[in-house]
Amino acid sequence: MAINFEYYKVFYYVAKYKKISTAAEKLYISQPAVTQTIKKLEEQMGGNLLVRIPKGVELSETGKMLYELINESVEVLDNAEYMFSKYKNLEEGTIRIRSGGNATKRILYNALEKFGTDYPNLKVKIETGAVKESIKLLETGEIDMVVTHYPIDIEYNNLQVVECGKKEYIFVMSKKYAEDNKVNIKKLEDFNKYSLIVPKINSAMGNIFEKKFKDKITNYHYEITSEQIKKELIMKNMGIGFLIKDEIKEELENGEAIEIKLKDLNCDISFCVITLKNDLLGFATKKLIEYIK
Repeated sequence: MAINFEYYKVFYYVAKYKKISTAAEKLYISQPAVTQTIKKLEEQMGGNLLVRIPKGVELSETGKMLYELINESVEVLDNAEYMFSKYKNLEEGTIRIRSGGNATKRILYNALEKFGTDYPNLKVKIETGAVKESIKLLETGEIDMVVTHYPIDIEYNNLQVVECGKKEYIFVMSKKYAEDNKVNIKKLEDFNKYSLIVPKINSAMGNIFEKKFKDKITNYHYEITSEQIKKELIMKNMGIGFLIKDEIKEELENGEAIEIKLKDLNCDISFCVITLKNDLLGFATKKLIEYIK
């Protein structure tokens, strides 16, 4: 006997509150709809479940037995529906993100500021790590999102990659370093005469750097992952650095730092979000991607 679960649910609410009107109110349906559903259930069960009384309804012996049988199940499913609605409405949930430090800072922070204001009950966990390792964790469901530079050398399989912005990288030095070392750069190879501060080679950003300047700029002195540390070394007169322009904008404007300008020298580096394909994403992850984009 295959009985529609909604019949049981309507019966449960009528039995719980002993009133057709209250059950209808709790279920957001009309009283006639409740009455008709109980009638259909009684027909399928083969007996009366309710006894009408002046103040509402009472359960028949058959109704009492059915209520005892379905009581816990309906409550569990009702609670599941409630919890699912909280996740769907972004009232609860956790987003697990893994990224390189620079990508996290540049792409996530602005998005998370507004996202956190709009959905204060959602939890966000962020950790850093190598891209290939992060992709493995993504594919096994241990994290929800990877934020990194783009393009990246991976096979996407069941993954999707969403480009979500660009940042301009420049070669920059402190004014004092330029003066003390009489820096004079006319072509790319001239960089090799000076102390260079570049992204960590074999990192995502380092691979992009090497691909663009391969066989031209080769004499690295410092390989640094953190943009902040690169900036500190530059401003301590330690060399010429390859840095996000926004990171050193104030020093450029007040003349403490100098940008080196050559044709085709600077890079617009793209960032991206990598997730499982859209139909596999959680509600919170989908929404955060909208904020990042």
